[in-house]
Amino acid sequence: MGIIIFIFGLIFGSFANVCIYRLPKGKSIITPGSFCPNCKKSILWYDNIPLLSYIILKGKCRYCGEKISQRYFIVELLTGILFLLNYNVFGLTSSFFIYTLFIFSLIIISFIDIETFLISDVIVIPCIFLGLLFSSFFPMMHHFSGKLEGLLYSLEGLILGVGLLLFIAFAGKIAFKKDAMGGGDIKLLGMIGAFLGWKCVFLTIFFSSLLGTIISLVLIGLKKKKIDDYIPFGPYLGLGAVISLFFKGHDFLGFFIN
Repeated sequence: MGIIIFIFGLIFGSFANVCIYRLPKGKSIITPGSFCPNCKKSILWYDNIPLLSYIILKGKCRYCGEKISQRYFIVELLTGILFLLNYNVFGLTSSFFIYTLFIFSLIIISFIDIETFLISDVIVIPCIFLGLLFSSFFPMMHHFSGKLEGLLYSLEGLILGVGLLLFIAFAGKIAFKKDAMGGGDIKLLGMIGAFLGWKCVFLTIFFSSLLGTIISLVLIGLKKKKIDDYIPFGPYLGLGAVISLFFKGHDFLGFFIN
Protein backbone atom coordinates (compact mmCIF):
# COMPACT_ATOMS: atom_id res chain seq x y z
CA MET A 1 0.00 0.00 0.00
CA GLY A 2 2.90 2.33 0.77
CA ILE A 3 4.12 2.16 -2.85
CA ILE A 4 0.67 3.10 -4.12
CA ILE A 5 0.51 6.08 -1.74
CA PHE A 6 3.99 7.19 -2.86
CA ILE A 7 3.02 7.02 -6.56
CA PHE A 8 -0.22 8.81 -5.69
CA GLY A 9 1.94 11.54 -4.11
CA LEU A 10 4.19 11.80 -7.19
CA ILE A 11 1.15 12.37 -9.41
CA PHE A 12 -0.16 15.05 -7.07
CA GLY A 13 3.32 16.56 -7.01
CA SER A 14 3.21 16.89 -10.78
CA PHE A 15 -0.12 18.72 -10.50
CA ALA A 16 1.31 20.88 -7.69
CA ASN A 17 3.99 22.05 -10.14
CA VAL A 18 1.26 23.15 -12.55
CA CYS A 19 -0.38 25.16 -9.75
CA ILE A 20 2.93 26.69 -8.63
CA TYR A 21 3.68 27.89 -12.16
CA ARG A 22 0.23 29.03 -13.21
CA LEU A 23 -1.57 30.42 -10.15
CA PRO A 24 0.73 33.46 -9.67
CA LYS A 25 0.22 34.26 -13.37
CA GLY A 26 -3.55 34.02 -13.08
CA LYS A 27 -3.70 31.14 -15.58
CA SER A 28 -6.05 28.17 -15.56
CA ILE A 29 -4.67 25.08 -13.85
CA ILE A 30 -6.91 22.87 -16.02
CA THR A 31 -6.28 24.01 -19.59
CA PRO A 32 -4.16 23.94 -21.65
CA GLY A 33 -2.23 20.73 -20.93
CA SER A 34 1.38 20.76 -19.76
CA PHE A 35 3.77 22.70 -21.99
CA CYS A 36 7.37 23.91 -22.01
CA PRO A 37 7.53 27.44 -20.54
CA ASN A 38 10.29 28.30 -23.04
CA CYS A 39 9.19 26.98 -26.45
CA LYS A 40 5.49 26.49 -25.53
CA LYS A 41 5.43 23.01 -27.09
CA SER A 42 2.90 20.62 -25.55
CA ILE A 43 4.48 17.94 -23.39
CA LEU A 44 3.48 14.41 -24.38
CA TRP A 45 2.44 11.91 -21.72
CA TYR A 46 5.71 9.94 -21.86
CA ASP A 47 7.63 13.14 -21.16
CA ASN A 48 5.38 13.94 -18.22
CA ILE A 49 5.93 10.91 -15.99
CA PRO A 50 6.83 12.14 -12.48
CA LEU A 51 10.56 11.87 -11.67
CA LEU A 52 11.35 9.44 -14.50
CA SER A 53 10.83 11.88 -17.38
CA TYR A 54 13.07 14.46 -15.69
CA ILE A 55 15.83 11.88 -15.27
CA ILE A 56 15.50 10.44 -18.80
CA LEU A 57 15.49 13.90 -20.40
CA LYS A 58 18.39 14.97 -18.14
CA GLY A 59 16.41 17.95 -16.94
CA LYS A 60 15.94 19.46 -20.40
CA CYS A 61 13.04 20.04 -22.78
CA ARG A 62 12.93 17.42 -25.56
CA TYR A 63 12.20 20.08 -28.19
CA CYS A 64 14.20 23.22 -27.40
CA GLY A 65 16.82 21.81 -25.03
CA GLU A 66 16.08 24.46 -22.41
CA LYS A 67 16.82 23.40 -18.83
CA ILE A 68 13.81 22.39 -16.75
CA SER A 69 13.81 23.87 -13.26
CA GLN A 70 14.95 21.43 -10.55
CA ARG A 71 11.87 22.56 -8.66
CA TYR A 72 9.75 20.17 -10.75
CA PHE A 73 11.73 17.15 -9.60
CA ILE A 74 11.97 18.38 -5.99
CA VAL A 75 8.24 19.06 -5.64
CA GLU A 76 7.26 15.68 -7.09
CA LEU A 77 9.67 13.78 -4.83
CA LEU A 78 8.80 15.85 -1.75
CA THR A 79 5.06 15.34 -2.27
CA GLY A 80 5.51 11.59 -2.66
CA ILE A 81 7.60 11.35 0.51
CA LEU A 82 5.25 13.49 2.61
CA PHE A 83 2.16 11.60 1.44
CA LEU A 84 3.90 8.34 2.40
CA LEU A 85 4.87 9.70 5.83
CA ASN A 86 1.32 10.90 6.32
CA TYR A 87 0.05 7.40 5.55
CA ASN A 88 2.56 5.85 7.98
CA VAL A 89 1.36 8.16 10.77
CA PHE A 90 -2.42 8.05 10.25
CA GLY A 91 -3.06 4.95 8.15
CA LEU A 92 -5.90 4.91 5.63
CA THR A 93 -8.26 6.99 7.80
CA SER A 94 -10.26 10.18 7.37
CA SER A 95 -7.38 12.04 9.02
CA PHE A 96 -5.02 10.77 6.31
CA PHE A 97 -7.19 12.19 3.51
CA ILE A 98 -7.73 15.50 5.32
CA TYR A 99 -4.05 15.98 6.07
CA THR A 100 -3.11 14.90 2.56
CA LEU A 101 -5.05 17.90 1.28
CA PHE A 102 -3.43 20.06 3.97
CA ILE A 103 0.10 18.96 3.02
CA PHE A 104 -0.62 19.34 -0.70
CA SER A 105 -1.81 22.92 -0.10
CA LEU A 106 1.25 23.75 2.01
CA ILE A 107 3.59 22.54 -0.74
CA ILE A 108 1.95 24.77 -3.34
CA ILE A 109 1.84 27.77 -0.99
CA SER A 110 5.48 27.34 0.07
CA PHE A 111 6.97 27.07 -3.41
CA ILE A 112 4.91 29.97 -4.73
CA ASP A 113 6.24 32.01 -1.80
CA ILE A 114 9.82 30.96 -2.60
CA GLU A 115 9.49 32.05 -6.22
CA THR A 116 7.31 35.16 -5.90
CA PHE A 117 7.52 36.23 -2.22
CA LEU A 118 3.73 36.03 -2.18
CA ILE A 119 1.32 33.71 -0.38
CA SER A 120 -1.69 32.87 -2.51
CA ASP A 121 -5.04 33.84 -0.99
CA VAL A 122 -6.65 31.64 -3.64
CA ILE A 123 -5.45 28.63 -1.62
CA VAL A 124 -5.15 29.97 1.93
CA ILE A 125 -8.62 31.48 2.35
CA PRO A 126 -10.61 28.42 1.15
CA CYS A 127 -8.34 26.17 3.23
CA ILE A 128 -9.14 28.15 6.38
CA PHE A 129 -12.83 27.34 5.90
CA LEU A 130 -12.03 23.73 4.99
CA GLY A 131 -10.00 23.36 8.19
CA LEU A 132 -12.96 24.55 10.25
CA LEU A 133 -15.38 22.37 8.30
CA PHE A 134 -13.28 19.19 8.58
CA SER A 135 -12.68 19.78 12.29
CA SER A 136 -16.42 19.96 12.84
CA PHE A 137 -17.42 16.90 10.81
CA PHE A 138 -14.33 14.81 11.66
CA PRO A 139 -13.47 15.82 15.26
CA MET A 140 -11.45 12.61 15.65
CA MET A 141 -8.64 14.36 13.73
CA HIS A 142 -8.16 16.33 16.97
CA HIS A 143 -8.92 13.36 19.23
CA PHE A 144 -12.40 14.64 20.06
CA SER A 145 -15.72 12.87 19.66
CA GLY A 146 -18.06 15.88 19.56
CA LYS A 147 -18.46 18.06 16.48
CA LEU A 148 -18.67 21.25 18.53
CA GLU A 149 -15.46 20.37 20.39
CA GLY A 150 -13.65 19.85 17.11
CA LEU A 151 -14.94 23.09 15.65
CA LEU A 152 -14.03 25.13 18.74
CA TYR A 153 -10.52 23.63 18.85
CA SER A 154 -10.03 24.54 15.19
CA LEU A 155 -11.48 28.03 15.66
CA GLU A 156 -9.15 28.61 18.62
CA GLY A 157 -6.24 27.54 16.41
CA LEU A 158 -7.29 30.01 13.71
CA ILE A 159 -7.65 32.90 16.17
CA LEU A 160 -4.38 32.10 17.96
CA GLY A 161 -2.45 31.71 14.69
CA VAL A 162 -3.65 35.04 13.33
CA GLY A 163 -3.30 36.78 16.70
CA LEU A 164 0.26 35.61 17.37
CA LEU A 165 1.64 36.77 14.05
CA LEU A 166 -0.31 40.03 14.22
CA PHE A 167 1.39 40.69 17.55
CA ILE A 168 4.82 39.77 16.14
CA ALA A 169 4.21 41.99 13.11
CA PHE A 170 3.16 44.91 15.33
CA ALA A 171 6.13 44.46 17.68
CA GLY A 172 8.54 44.10 14.75
CA LYS A 173 7.20 47.26 13.13
CA ILE A 174 7.91 49.21 16.32
CA ALA A 175 11.30 47.63 16.99
CA PHE A 176 12.76 47.59 13.46
CA LYS A 177 10.78 50.41 11.84
CA LYS A 178 9.78 48.10 8.98
CA ASP A 179 7.39 45.24 8.28
CA ALA A 180 8.58 42.13 10.12
CA MET A 181 5.77 39.86 8.98
CA GLY A 182 3.63 39.85 5.84
CA GLY A 183 -0.15 39.61 5.79
CA GLY A 184 0.11 36.35 3.86
CA ASP A 185 2.14 34.74 6.66
CA ILE A 186 -0.50 35.80 9.19
CA LYS A 187 -3.29 34.18 7.17
CA LEU A 188 -1.16 31.08 6.57
CA LEU A 189 -0.64 30.48 10.29
CA GLY A 190 -4.39 30.98 10.73
CA MET A 191 -4.95 28.24 8.15
CA ILE A 192 -2.47 25.97 9.94
CA GLY A 193 -4.28 26.59 13.23
CA ALA A 194 -7.63 25.76 11.61
CA PHE A 195 -6.32 22.36 10.48
CA LEU A 196 -4.12 21.46 13.45
CA GLY A 197 -5.71 23.25 16.41
CA TRP A 198 -4.33 25.80 18.83
CA LYS A 199 -1.72 23.63 20.56
CA CYS A 200 0.08 22.88 17.30
CA VAL A 201 0.25 26.61 16.54
CA PHE A 202 2.84 26.99 19.32
CA LEU A 203 4.91 24.09 18.03
CA THR A 204 4.68 25.37 14.44
CA ILE A 205 5.99 28.77 15.51
CA PHE A 206 8.82 27.13 17.46
CA PHE A 207 10.00 24.88 14.63
CA SER A 208 9.53 27.46 11.87
CA SER A 209 11.45 30.13 13.80
CA LEU A 210 14.24 27.70 14.71
CA LEU A 211 14.64 26.35 11.17
CA GLY A 212 14.25 29.79 9.62
CA THR A 213 17.02 31.19 11.82
CA ILE A 214 19.41 28.29 11.19
CA ILE A 215 18.90 28.19 7.42
CA SER A 216 19.11 31.98 7.11
CA LEU A 217 22.41 32.04 9.02
CA VAL A 218 23.77 29.29 6.78
CA LEU A 219 22.73 31.19 3.62
CA ILE A 220 24.28 34.39 4.95
CA GLY A 221 27.45 32.49 5.86
CA LEU A 222 27.63 31.06 2.33
CA LYS A 223 27.01 34.58 0.98
CA LYS A 224 23.85 33.42 -0.79
CA LYS A 225 21.88 36.06 1.10
CA LYS A 226 22.64 39.37 2.76
CA ILE A 227 21.65 39.98 6.36
CA ASP A 228 19.01 42.53 5.32
CA ASP A 229 17.58 40.48 2.42
CA TYR A 230 13.95 39.45 2.62
CA ILE A 231 13.57 35.73 3.19
CA PRO A 232 10.08 34.24 2.67
CA PHE A 233 8.74 32.80 5.92
CA GLY A 234 5.90 30.80 4.38
CA PRO A 235 8.03 27.70 3.63
CA TYR A 236 9.27 27.63 7.23
CA LEU A 237 5.72 27.87 8.56
CA GLY A 238 4.76 25.03 6.24
CA LEU A 239 7.71 22.90 7.37
CA GLY A 240 6.99 23.66 11.02
CA ALA A 241 3.34 22.68 10.50
CA VAL A 242 4.28 19.34 8.90
CA ILE A 243 6.68 18.55 11.75
CA SER A 244 3.96 19.44 14.26
CA LEU A 245 1.51 17.21 12.42
CA PHE A 246 3.76 14.17 12.18
CA PHE A 247 5.00 14.39 15.73
CA LYS A 248 1.44 14.95 16.89
CA GLY A 249 2.20 18.26 18.53
CA HIS A 250 -1.12 18.38 20.38
CA ASP A 251 -0.09 15.24 22.29
CA PHE A 252 3.45 16.54 22.88
CA LEU A 253 2.19 19.80 24.32
CA GLY A 254 -0.48 17.97 26.25
CA PHE A 255 2.09 17.19 28.91
CA PHE A 256 2.37 20.90 29.60
CA ILE A 257 -0.95 22.40 28.48
CA ASN A 258 -4.28 20.87 29.45
